[in-house]
Amino acid sequence: MLRRQESKRQRRAAFTLMEMLIVVAIIVMLAGIGVVSYLSLFAGSQKDVAKTQVKSLGVVCDTYKLKNGANPESLAVLLQKDPMGVIYVEDPDKLLDPWKKPYQYDASGQKNQGLHADIWTVSPDGIEIGNWPKQAGR
Repeated sequence: MLRRQESKRQRRAAFTLMEMLIVVAIIVMLAGIGVVSYLSLFAGSQKDVAKTQVKSLGVVCDTYKLKNGANPESLAVLLQKDPMGVIYVEDPDKLLDPWKKPYQYDASGQKNQGLHADIWTVSPDGIEIGNWPKQAGR
């Protein structure tokens, strides 16, 4: 009799298949929620990177304007040596937004009232990110 009681205890010592499937399902659901949260944070950080890069390129264009008297004709000009031997942007990838598209550029600076060149990009969800001051009401 003693042996039968031990064998029942040994059978209950492990998890059932149903219990294991429930645990795996819970883990998969939590992982899915985590991935969705991470991707939304990643998309937001790409927009922040674009804002920072647009502002930095604006400063580089302002420096070019101070030294040469006018805004560069295009952002590609910043990759070349100027008459003084200065290269304003050494890495061509710096002229690409976080989505690997080239930044848009307008030397006339219409959105900056002609004070600075306009530099911008459009995120995949259609949001325009530029180096001009925000308009009232936007």
